[in-house]
Amino acid sequence: MQHEIVLEPSGQRLWVREDQTIVAAALEQGVAIHHGCGNGSCGDCKGQILSGEGIQLPFMPLLLTPEERAANQAILCKLQPRSAMRIAAQVDTSADAWTATVLSLHPLSATVMELCLQCDRPYPFRAGQYARIAVPGAAGQWRSYSMASLPDEALLRFHIRAVPGGVFSSWLFERARPGDQLQLGPAQGTFTLQQDVERPMLLVAAGTGLAPIEALIHERLRLPWTAPMHLFFGSRRAADLYHLDYLQELTRNRPELHLEICCSDPAATGLGGPRRLLPTVADHGPWSDHEVYLCGSPGMIEAAVDLLLSHGLPHARIHFDSFTPSAG
Repeated sequence: MQHEIVLEPSGQRLWVREDQTIVAAALEQGVAIHHGCGNGSCGDCKGQILSGEGIQLPFMPLLLTPEERAANQAILCKLQPRSAMRIAAQVDTSADAWTATVLSLHPLSATVMELCLQCDRPYPFRAGQYARIAVPGAAGQWRSYSMASLPDEALLRFHIRAVPGGVFSSWLFERARPGDQLQLGPAQGTFTLQQDVERPMLLVAAGTGLAPIEALIHERLRLPWTAPMHLFFGSRRAADLYHLDYLQELTRNRPELHLEICCSDPAATGLGGPRRLLPTVADHGPWSDHEVYLCGSPGMIEAAVDLLLSHGLPHARIHFDSFTPSAG
């Protein structure tokens, strides 16, 4: 059975099957509904049910606060209709696109590539946000990557991990060349620095989750704050660690920044022995007076939030950017 869905305030109309989600149907029908990961991990497709009934499939629970649930907010990439519906949802326009030229490709490790792009016009974003990038030669497929650069830099820098079978990372590692052009959508995400009050900061990055964390650190270092920052950077495999010399040099120059490198790989003997990321974070706590920024897989994020709440940290001080590495 299909149901008519009206997206407000754009007035776009969709016919959505009961086994489809709102986002999937919109993309199938050429409606550029605002979304990010597409798998219920980021929350960028958040909308509000104005009328009608739907079923909300499982998503990362932290994406909706109790107040948002009470106000009929929904995660549209995990919402299936059961009647005609009116939904408040952002629809992007064709004008919200940038053409970017590949300036350089720099391997950061055996599995991580730094992609540097220059856009055809200014690309507005805040440190910590991400861009959606169209996959070359794959119509309608986009991937989301966080900027490691700051907004006033002349180029956009991304840290992208090679994913087996990943359509974008395969292109990047095997066929991309300087001079190639890519299409970018507008910057997305709310993983940005909280500047209302100065607090000590805890930053936890897993894998290429380091990219937006680096951007937040550099934005923070521009402020006249003196409170300490604690960065925990980890991965399961030693081959996936990168920027270690860069981070260690940064900590030598900025004594307010404290660095812990964590890797559970038995081969990581030069990093103080194999050790796991979140147990190391727990050992260095408590963190109840900190502002916290987490970036990594959904499983890491959920486990980290549970850990931090157990330390007495208010939920409102936990900020996260969750990604699914298999998106490639």
